[in-house]
Amino acid sequence: MSTRKYRLAMSIDSDKRDASYQTTSSKPLPTLRWLPTLNNVETSTTRKLLDDRQNVGETKPSVPPPRWWLVLPCLLLITFVTAGDPLLLNDLVIRRYERRYGFNASPGGQRKVCQQSVTTPRPEYYWQFPPPYQEPSQGRPDYSVVQHDAASFHMKNSIVALIPALVTSVFLGSNCDIIGRRPLLVLPFLGKVVWYSLMLIIVSRDLSDAWLLAAHAIESLFGSSGLVMLSAFSYITDCTDVSKRTRAFLLTEGINFIARVVPVLGLGIWLRFYLYTTPLSIFLGLSVIALLYALFVQPESVESV
Repeated sequence: MSTRKYRLAMSIDSDKRDASYQTTSSKPLPTLRWLPTLNNVETSTTRKLLDDRQNVGETKPSVPPPRWWLVLPCLLLITFVTAGDPLLLNDLVIRRYERRYGFNASPGGQRKVCQQSVTTPRPEYYWQFPPPYQEPSQGRPDYSVVQHDAASFHMKNSIVALIPALVTSVFLGSNCDIIGRRPLLVLPFLGKVVWYSLMLIIVSRDLSDAWLLAAHAIESLFGSSGLVMLSAFSYITDCTDVSKRTRAFLLTEGINFIARVVPVLGLGIWLRFYLYTTPLSIFLGLSVIALLYALFVQPESVESV
Protein backbone atom coordinates (compact mmCIF):
# COMPACT_ATOMS: atom_id res chain seq x y z
CA MET A 1 0.00 0.00 0.00
CA SER A 2 1.47 3.27 -1.11
CA THR A 3 1.61 6.13 1.37
CA ARG A 4 1.81 9.79 0.59
CA LYS A 5 4.41 11.93 2.11
CA TYR A 6 3.88 15.65 2.72
CA ARG A 7 6.39 18.24 3.61
CA LEU A 8 5.73 21.20 5.83
CA ALA A 9 5.62 24.56 4.21
CA MET A 10 4.79 28.07 5.15
CA SER A 11 1.17 29.07 4.85
CA ILE A 12 0.37 30.78 1.61
CA ASP A 13 -2.67 32.41 0.22
CA SER A 14 -5.29 30.05 -1.10
CA ASP A 15 -5.53 31.91 -4.40
CA LYS A 16 -1.77 31.63 -5.05
CA ARG A 17 -1.35 28.06 -3.91
CA ASP A 18 1.13 26.06 -6.02
CA ALA A 19 -0.47 23.47 -8.24
CA SER A 20 2.25 20.91 -7.50
CA TYR A 21 1.02 20.54 -3.97
CA GLN A 22 -2.54 19.93 -4.99
CA THR A 23 -4.03 16.72 -6.16
CA THR A 24 -6.91 16.33 -8.48
CA SER A 25 -9.10 15.09 -5.67
CA SER A 26 -8.22 17.75 -3.14
CA LYS A 27 -10.57 20.71 -2.97
CA PRO A 28 -10.58 23.58 -0.49
CA LEU A 29 -12.95 23.05 2.41
CA PRO A 30 -15.77 25.56 2.61
CA THR A 31 -15.51 27.91 5.56
CA LEU A 32 -18.43 27.76 7.97
CA ARG A 33 -19.00 31.44 8.50
CA TRP A 34 -22.20 30.88 10.54
CA LEU A 35 -20.40 28.93 13.31
CA PRO A 36 -19.28 31.40 16.03
CA THR A 37 -15.99 30.83 17.71
CA LEU A 38 -15.45 30.48 21.45
CA ASN A 39 -13.96 33.94 21.73
CA ASN A 40 -16.95 35.48 20.02
CA VAL A 41 -19.31 33.69 22.40
CA GLU A 42 -17.40 34.93 25.48
CA THR A 43 -17.25 38.47 24.13
CA SER A 44 -20.96 38.65 23.40
CA THR A 45 -21.86 37.19 26.81
CA THR A 46 -19.60 39.65 28.62
CA ARG A 47 -21.04 42.58 26.72
CA LYS A 48 -24.55 41.44 27.54
CA LEU A 49 -23.77 41.22 31.27
CA LEU A 50 -22.18 44.66 31.26
CA ASP A 51 -25.16 46.12 29.46
CA ASP A 52 -27.54 44.51 31.98
CA ARG A 53 -25.58 45.91 34.92
CA GLN A 54 -25.53 49.33 33.36
CA ASN A 55 -29.27 49.22 32.81
CA VAL A 56 -29.87 48.12 36.41
CA GLY A 57 -27.68 50.97 37.65
CA GLU A 58 -29.64 53.44 35.58
CA THR A 59 -33.04 52.21 36.74
CA LYS A 60 -32.10 51.94 40.46
CA PRO A 61 -29.86 54.83 41.48
CA SER A 62 -28.04 54.62 44.81
CA VAL A 63 -29.80 56.40 47.67
CA PRO A 64 -27.55 58.87 49.55
CA PRO A 65 -27.31 58.46 53.32
CA PRO A 66 -29.42 60.78 55.51
CA ARG A 67 -28.01 63.86 57.14
CA TRP A 68 -25.95 63.05 60.23
CA TRP A 69 -27.25 66.03 62.24
CA LEU A 70 -30.79 64.60 62.22
CA VAL A 71 -29.83 62.49 65.24
CA LEU A 72 -28.76 65.52 67.32
CA PRO A 73 -32.27 66.34 68.68
CA CYS A 74 -32.56 62.84 70.15
CA LEU A 75 -29.11 63.04 71.74
CA LEU A 76 -29.73 66.57 73.03
CA LEU A 77 -33.08 65.74 74.63
CA ILE A 78 -31.98 62.46 76.26
CA THR A 79 -28.96 64.23 77.77
CA PHE A 80 -31.08 67.15 78.95
CA VAL A 81 -33.69 65.03 80.74
CA THR A 82 -31.19 62.51 82.14
CA ALA A 83 -28.68 65.00 83.59
CA GLY A 84 -31.11 66.26 86.24
CA ASP A 85 -32.38 62.84 87.37
CA PRO A 86 -29.73 62.16 90.08
CA LEU A 87 -30.12 65.63 91.60
CA LEU A 88 -33.90 65.43 91.53
CA LEU A 89 -34.06 61.96 93.04
CA ASN A 90 -31.47 62.70 95.74
CA ASP A 91 -33.28 65.86 96.85
CA LEU A 92 -36.57 63.99 96.99
CA VAL A 93 -35.12 61.19 99.11
CA ILE A 94 -33.32 63.55 101.49
CA ARG A 95 -36.45 65.59 102.15
CA ARG A 96 -38.44 62.42 102.72
CA TYR A 97 -36.10 61.16 105.42
CA GLU A 98 -35.84 64.59 107.03
CA ARG A 99 -39.60 64.70 107.31
CA ARG A 100 -39.65 61.15 108.64
CA TYR A 101 -37.15 61.93 111.43
CA GLY A 102 -38.63 65.31 112.29
CA PHE A 103 -36.05 67.65 110.77
CA ASN A 104 -36.84 70.89 109.02
CA ALA A 105 -37.25 70.10 105.32
CA SER A 106 -36.54 73.62 104.06
CA PRO A 107 -33.19 74.24 102.31
CA GLY A 108 -32.02 76.65 105.03
CA GLY A 109 -32.97 74.20 107.72
CA GLN A 110 -31.08 71.38 105.95
CA ARG A 111 -27.91 73.44 105.84
CA LYS A 112 -28.20 74.53 109.47
CA VAL A 113 -28.87 71.05 110.81
CA CYS A 114 -26.08 69.56 108.75
CA GLN A 115 -23.60 72.15 110.04
CA GLN A 116 -24.66 71.56 113.62
CA SER A 117 -24.24 67.82 113.26
CA VAL A 118 -20.64 68.01 112.02
CA THR A 119 -19.21 70.93 114.04
CA THR A 120 -17.12 70.08 117.08
CA PRO A 121 -15.89 72.34 119.95
CA ARG A 122 -12.19 71.74 119.06
CA PRO A 123 -10.40 70.83 115.81
CA GLU A 124 -10.08 67.14 115.12
CA TYR A 125 -7.36 65.75 112.88
CA TYR A 126 -8.62 62.19 112.83
CA TRP A 127 -11.95 60.40 112.93
CA GLN A 128 -13.31 59.65 116.38
CA PHE A 129 -15.97 57.01 116.85
CA PRO A 130 -17.89 57.44 120.11
CA PRO A 131 -18.50 54.35 122.21
CA PRO A 132 -21.93 52.70 121.96
CA TYR A 133 -23.09 53.94 125.34
CA GLN A 134 -22.42 57.61 124.55
CA GLU A 135 -25.57 59.55 123.72
CA PRO A 136 -25.62 62.51 121.33
CA SER A 137 -25.86 65.88 122.94
CA GLN A 138 -29.30 67.25 123.57
CA GLY A 139 -28.82 70.45 121.57
CA ARG A 140 -27.37 68.71 118.52
CA PRO A 141 -29.72 66.53 116.42
CA ASP A 142 -28.38 63.29 114.96
CA TYR A 143 -28.56 64.06 111.25
CA SER A 144 -26.45 61.01 110.36
CA VAL A 145 -29.56 58.79 110.32
CA VAL A 146 -30.86 60.75 107.33
CA GLN A 147 -27.56 60.36 105.49
CA HIS A 148 -27.39 56.66 106.37
CA ASP A 149 -30.88 55.91 105.05
CA ALA A 150 -30.32 58.01 101.93
CA ALA A 151 -27.08 56.16 101.17
CA SER A 152 -28.83 52.82 101.69
CA PHE A 153 -31.61 53.83 99.30
CA HIS A 154 -29.18 54.94 96.60
CA MET A 155 -27.29 51.65 96.84
CA LYS A 156 -30.51 49.68 96.33
CA ASN A 157 -31.56 51.99 93.53
CA SER A 158 -28.25 51.49 91.72
CA ILE A 159 -28.51 47.71 91.92
CA VAL A 160 -32.13 47.68 90.80
CA ALA A 161 -31.42 49.93 87.82
CA LEU A 162 -28.06 48.44 86.82
CA ILE A 163 -29.08 44.83 86.12
CA PRO A 164 -31.92 45.40 83.60
CA ALA A 165 -30.11 48.31 81.94
CA LEU A 166 -26.97 46.20 81.49
CA VAL A 167 -28.90 43.29 79.95
CA THR A 168 -30.86 45.57 77.61
CA SER A 169 -27.82 47.57 76.53
CA VAL A 170 -25.71 44.49 75.79
CA PHE A 171 -28.49 42.70 73.90
CA LEU A 172 -29.62 45.66 71.81
CA GLY A 173 -26.19 47.21 71.38
CA SER A 174 -24.68 44.02 69.96
CA ASN A 175 -27.53 43.72 67.42
CA CYS A 176 -27.90 47.36 66.37
CA ASP A 177 -26.39 46.60 62.95
CA ILE A 178 -29.23 44.13 62.34
CA ILE A 179 -32.24 45.77 63.95
CA GLY A 180 -31.18 49.31 63.02
CA ARG A 181 -30.48 52.53 64.90
CA ARG A 182 -34.03 53.80 65.40
CA PRO A 183 -35.11 51.13 67.96
CA LEU A 184 -32.17 52.17 70.14
CA LEU A 185 -33.44 55.75 69.98
CA VAL A 186 -37.12 54.97 70.57
CA LEU A 187 -36.94 52.57 73.54
CA PRO A 188 -35.09 54.83 76.04
CA PHE A 189 -37.52 57.70 75.42
CA LEU A 190 -40.43 55.33 75.96
CA GLY A 191 -38.84 54.37 79.27
CA LYS A 192 -38.44 58.04 80.20
CA VAL A 193 -42.13 58.68 79.54
CA VAL A 194 -43.01 55.79 81.87
CA TRP A 195 -40.50 56.97 84.50
CA TYR A 196 -41.69 60.57 84.74
CA SER A 197 -45.34 59.55 84.67
CA LEU A 198 -44.77 57.22 87.62
CA MET A 199 -42.69 59.87 89.41
CA LEU A 200 -45.54 62.38 89.20
CA ILE A 201 -47.89 59.79 90.72
CA ILE A 202 -45.39 58.90 93.48
CA VAL A 203 -44.76 62.55 94.40
CA SER A 204 -48.41 63.56 94.38
CA ARG A 205 -49.53 60.50 96.39
CA ASP A 206 -46.43 60.39 98.61
CA LEU A 207 -45.88 56.68 97.98
CA SER A 208 -43.17 54.62 99.66
CA ASP A 209 -39.59 54.02 98.55
CA ALA A 210 -40.54 50.64 97.09
CA TRP A 211 -42.52 52.43 94.40
CA LEU A 212 -39.47 54.52 93.52
CA LEU A 213 -37.33 51.40 93.16
CA ALA A 214 -39.99 49.66 91.05
CA ALA A 215 -40.40 52.69 88.78
CA HIS A 216 -36.65 52.94 88.23
CA ALA A 217 -36.42 49.23 87.43
CA ILE A 218 -39.20 49.53 84.84
CA GLU A 219 -37.49 52.52 83.27
CA SER A 220 -34.19 50.60 83.06
CA LEU A 221 -35.83 47.77 81.12
CA PHE A 222 -36.16 50.13 78.14
CA GLY A 223 -32.48 50.99 78.17
CA SER A 224 -30.59 53.96 79.52
CA SER A 225 -29.20 57.13 78.00
CA GLY A 226 -26.03 55.24 77.06
CA LEU A 227 -28.09 53.29 74.55
CA VAL A 228 -29.11 56.53 72.81
CA MET A 229 -25.51 57.74 72.78
CA LEU A 230 -24.35 54.44 71.27
CA SER A 231 -26.98 54.64 68.55
CA ALA A 232 -26.30 58.34 67.89
CA PHE A 233 -22.57 57.90 67.35
CA SER A 234 -23.17 54.82 65.19
CA TYR A 235 -25.65 56.87 63.17
CA ILE A 236 -23.09 59.63 62.65
CA THR A 237 -20.55 57.03 61.53
CA ASP A 238 -23.00 55.62 58.99
CA CYS A 239 -23.88 59.01 57.50
CA THR A 240 -20.47 60.72 57.26
CA ASP A 241 -17.25 60.26 55.34
CA VAL A 242 -13.94 59.77 57.07
CA SER A 243 -12.87 63.33 56.28
CA LYS A 244 -15.99 64.88 57.87
CA ARG A 245 -16.42 62.50 60.80
CA THR A 246 -14.07 64.26 63.22
CA ARG A 247 -15.85 67.59 62.85
CA ALA A 248 -19.23 65.92 63.37
CA PHE A 249 -18.03 64.20 66.54
CA LEU A 250 -16.57 67.40 67.95
CA LEU A 251 -19.80 69.29 67.35
CA THR A 252 -21.81 66.47 68.92
CA GLU A 253 -19.62 66.39 72.03
CA GLY A 254 -19.93 70.16 72.46
CA ILE A 255 -23.72 70.04 72.26
CA ASN A 256 -23.75 67.08 74.65
CA PHE A 257 -21.66 69.01 77.19
CA ILE A 258 -23.97 72.04 77.12
CA ALA A 259 -27.05 69.83 77.45
CA ARG A 260 -25.51 68.16 80.49
CA VAL A 261 -24.56 71.32 82.40
CA VAL A 262 -27.54 73.61 81.84
CA PRO A 263 -30.32 71.44 83.38
CA VAL A 264 -28.26 70.69 86.50
CA LEU A 265 -27.68 74.38 87.19
CA GLY A 266 -31.29 75.31 86.51
CA LEU A 267 -32.69 72.45 88.56
CA GLY A 268 -30.37 73.22 91.48
CA ILE A 269 -31.63 76.81 91.60
CA TRP A 270 -35.25 75.70 91.28
CA LEU A 271 -35.09 73.17 94.12
CA ARG A 272 -33.89 75.83 96.56
CA PHE A 273 -37.35 77.41 96.53
CA TYR A 274 -39.85 75.03 94.90
CA LEU A 275 -40.75 71.35 94.70
CA TYR A 276 -40.85 68.67 92.02
CA THR A 277 -44.09 68.83 90.05
CA THR A 278 -42.96 71.49 87.58
CA PRO A 279 -39.56 69.97 86.62
CA LEU A 280 -41.07 66.49 86.35
CA SER A 281 -43.79 67.82 84.06
CA ILE A 282 -41.20 69.59 81.88
CA PHE A 283 -39.07 66.46 81.61
CA LEU A 284 -42.14 64.39 80.76
CA GLY A 285 -43.12 66.80 77.99
CA LEU A 286 -39.59 66.77 76.52
CA SER A 287 -39.57 62.97 76.60
CA VAL A 288 -42.87 62.81 74.71
CA ILE A 289 -41.56 65.25 72.07
CA ALA A 290 -38.37 63.22 71.65
CA LEU A 291 -40.36 59.98 71.37
CA LEU A 292 -42.55 61.42 68.60
CA TYR A 293 -39.48 62.75 66.80
CA ALA A 294 -37.74 59.37 66.93
CA LEU A 295 -40.88 57.60 65.68
CA PHE A 296 -41.97 59.85 62.82
CA VAL A 297 -39.04 62.10 61.83
CA GLN A 298 -35.82 60.26 62.55
CA PRO A 299 -34.68 58.30 59.45
CA GLU A 300 -32.87 54.96 59.50
CA SER A 301 -29.21 54.77 58.49
CA VAL A 302 -28.87 50.98 58.15
CA GLU A 303 -29.82 50.02 54.59
CA SER A 304 -30.59 46.36 55.33
CA VAL A 305 -33.39 47.19 57.77
